[in-house]
Amino acid sequence: MDGKELLANIADLKDNLQKYLETKISYYGILAFEKAVKILSLFMANVVVLMVAMLALLFLSGAAAFYVGELVNSYPLGVLIIGGAYLLLAIILYASRNRLFGRWAIRVMLNIFFSDDEDETPL
Repeated sequence: MDGKELLANIADLKDNLQKYLETKISYYGILAFEKAVKILSLFMANVVVLMVAMLALLFLSGAAAFYVGELVNSYPLGVLIIGGAYLLLAIILYASRNRLFGRWAIRVMLNIFFSDDEDETPL
């Protein structure tokens, strides 16, 4: 192998290495985009479900307040009792927020970022 062949091989190696690195960068960019889309779609689906659940909870709370108000012969007192129950529930959820939601959020994010994508169909 003479010097010109060696230089040509080194130049080819440099070009191939540069193309490989560009391909890897492109791959990881697409992979990051796919993960971001998964997170956004999960977030949007949860927001829609949460909005419907909040609407149902609003009507059920109104019905419960009227029912309790009927029992105690005072509609404002029924609304106050239901509001107090929600306030108590909010305090309990706030006090145990790390135990209830911290591990769940970490688990969901780990499943999204470190899932095996070979099983899934491409987007």
